[in-house]
Amino acid sequence: MKTNFFEHISALEFQGALNLNLLKNTEGLLTVSVYLPNASADTAGNVIPPMILKGMASELDEGFFEAIAVPVKQTAGLFANLDAYQQSLKKAGDLSKAEQDKKNKANKGKATPNAATDSDDDDNEEETENLFTAQVNEQKALAEKKKAYDNAIAQVLELSKQFKYEEAISLMETFADYTVMADEVTAKIAELQKHQAKYEAFIKELA
Repeated sequence: MKTNFFEHISALEFQGALNLNLLKNTEGLLTVSVYLPNASADTAGNVIPPMILKGMASELDEGFFEAIAVPVKQTAGLFANLDAYQQSLKKAGDLSKAEQDKKNKANKGKATPNAATDSDDDDNEEETENLFTAQVNEQKALAEKKKAYDNAIAQVLELSKQFKYEEAISLMETFADYTVMADEVTAKIAELQKHQAKYEAFIKELA
């Protein structure tokens, strides 16, 4: 039997993966989850939930692709913009570092401290080194926390795709003390709880 299903998929304006999950109840009602994973380096795109469509097979045949075409295109465009933004930030950071290295190199050798100021200079250098070390350690700790948070967001995304909202919420709650992303963590937990409530209500309807 020939169908045009994959031709319609190919006509959708996206690149990468498109995940489709189907659930069928005893009465033949189909629930289709359509999810476009975040293809950018920016984790902000991970909060976008899957699209949920319900109907009988004949109803989905008539309106499925028409319903998802625009949202898929908009989501793919958002991820592309996020990726371009992240690349711009990286480029700006690289240029800033290059300029700072150039200034530091130019300042070397401009002034040679005399014997009378050697001791004071040594003390100042030690204080500066201690301060710099503390800043580096703090930045390193923040970077490790951010990496752990990003990994957790990726796991939450996978759990959400599998409708394991309770596990996803528990994972997010481990970052309740992450003050840098406190608002985002709170919002993500609220969003997951909302999706969990909808999913549980849907399962009850099927029972």
